[in-house]
Amino acid sequence: ERYRIGDTLSSYINCLIQTPVYQHQLISEGSTSITSGSVSILVVDDGSTDGTADYIQQNTWLSTTPTVKKENDKRKNCWNVDGNVACISLPENAGKGAAIERGMAELPSPSSEDVSKGVRSIVLVADADGSGDISCIDGMLQRLEELLSAEANYLIAEQKAAFDPPQALVVGYRQYSESKSPLRSLLSWGFRTCVSLIFLGTDLGVRDTQCGFKLMTTSAGKRLYHRLHLRRWTHDVEVLHRARLLGCPLGECGVNWVDKEGSK
Repeated sequence: ERYRIGDTLSSYINCLIQTPVYQHQLISEGSTSITSGSVSILVVDDGSTDGTADYIQQNTWLSTTPTVKKENDKRKNCWNVDGNVACISLPENAGKGAAIERGMAELPSPSSEDVSKGVRSIVLVADADGSGDISCIDGMLQRLEELLSAEANYLIAEQKAAFDPPQALVVGYRQYSESKSPLRSLLSWGFRTCVSLIFLGTDLGVRDTQCGFKLMTTSAGKRLYHRLHLRRWTHDVEVLHRARLLGCPLGECGVNWVDKEGSK
């Protein structure tokens, strides 16, 4: 991904620059409030041999401040690129699922104080090739808040205990401006058929299990990606199956998508 990660991160950084502190209108129990917070990016290099990690650490496309490995950082093979971007490099290739699992483990858990104040801690999982349109994050955030609000109202009505902190997951589904290639269409159909047979027709709740854009509360991410059994590209199925078993609120949102050359 060395030759694509720069463009992907640049587009994400530009998005953050345009809205350095994200503000989103939340509607809960008839009242309206505004929340804001900081955003950071964590890049997990899955033991690549093409110099991706070195490129991220040494390149100056993010800021004029040279990249320095923090001496007091206890995270192994972790570099701070600038105030918003950090990079973790796995010692060897372990698979996409394993890389995301490691990334989730690095994220700080929501504090009890933030939870009591209703402060959201959320994480977006995205592919490094930049196939997904980051501007679709607004729609995903709105869908996530709808899930959390609906779940809270349901639990109040049913007098049931809620997840603490609240948990929810929004899965993107790929929207193409042009038709997919016949080969990709055939492979997608074959994979969906295999999943349906394995789960005996059980609906995992989404139309596109393999979409690289997934937005969730940090607490949900830490729970769903903890100690995965499927650690490579099929891990999404296990994550969605866990969400269904755990009763984690699940929703979908369209993501404008362009398959990049060389993407799997």
